[in-house]
Amino acid sequence: MSSIAAVRRSRSRFFSLSKVEPYLFLTPFFALLLIFNLYTIIVGLRLGCTDAFGIEPGQWVGLRNYIDLVSFDYIGEFSLKQIFDSGNYILSNMDFWPSIWRSFKYMFGSLFTQIPSAFILACILNATVFGRIRGILRGAFFVPVLINTVVAALLFRLLFNKDTGLINWLLAHAGFAKIDWLFTPELCLPLMIIVSFWQWTGYHMVYLLASMQAIDPTIYEVAKLDGASSFRTMFQITLPLIKPAVIFCTIMSAIGGMRQFEYSFMLFPNAGFGPDRQAMTGVPFIYDLAFSTQSELGMATAACWLLFLIILVIVLIQIFTVGLGQAEDY
Repeated sequence: MSSIAAVRRSRSRFFSLSKVEPYLFLTPFFALLLIFNLYTIIVGLRLGCTDAFGIEPGQWVGLRNYIDLVSFDYIGEFSLKQIFDSGNYILSNMDFWPSIWRSFKYMFGSLFTQIPSAFILACILNATVFGRIRGILRGAFFVPVLINTVVAALLFRLLFNKDTGLINWLLAHAGFAKIDWLFTPELCLPLMIIVSFWQWTGYHMVYLLASMQAIDPTIYEVAKLDGASSFRTMFQITLPLIKPAVIFCTIMSAIGGMRQFEYSFMLFPNAGFGPDRQAMTGVPFIYDLAFSTQSELGMATAACWLLFLIILVIVLIQIFTVGLGQAEDY
């Protein structure tokens, strides 16, 4: 009898409610995920392996779409003669890697402008000199985040207009010649980075500022007693203690940079993805391939999965490089 009671006690410990409770709280999330996401993921995986065109379901082609996208030598359902005779720009897989390369340039431009600026702003607002107006300044820097991305793009289109824009008006009054910002291919990515900097720097600043304010003030007091300078305190105390927030902002900025669409589509006139299509990054390429020109849904879906894998690799590199998630980070 004692052995039976011992088995029952071991079973009760194994099936204790405290072990099951966390999963019960997660059940609604996973239920919705399975109902609304799993089906679309499965359909997307299948669609990427077909030659679906428009509303036609297409035939199974295996990995041909993926191979064609990375091989540079596939033009799709159109011949070169049709492209030149029509006089229209028709996308091909040869635009895939250039669009991904523009996404990388936009992502790095956003990272190296937004994160350092957000850190500097957070350090400034964290200073006690601001006192009660700290909340007002924090709200002022965060307001652009609340503006719709499409509205922000249209706003900067007005600002950079050659004839009526405020930027050229200021340049003219300063004695400089007007610049055709929106129709110069070399300025496409810099303009997109400028808009992104204005809109999202405050987002990262709020996270960094919140992490700074969570640091125990006695740590700074001890460092001050030891004679540490403000510069040394910043890089040996502040940055290590807010590392999780910095990495979070970096990862979110990288993901947002690789999947941006609105600036490419709305910042430049006629929704043409900039002059010579120099504003066409990864997601605009997928949109144009699927809905705007060829309606090659199979190829576009394959491009989606390739872009997803690229973003996943970028995030994993960031996580494993800095060791995010280690116990000493929390």
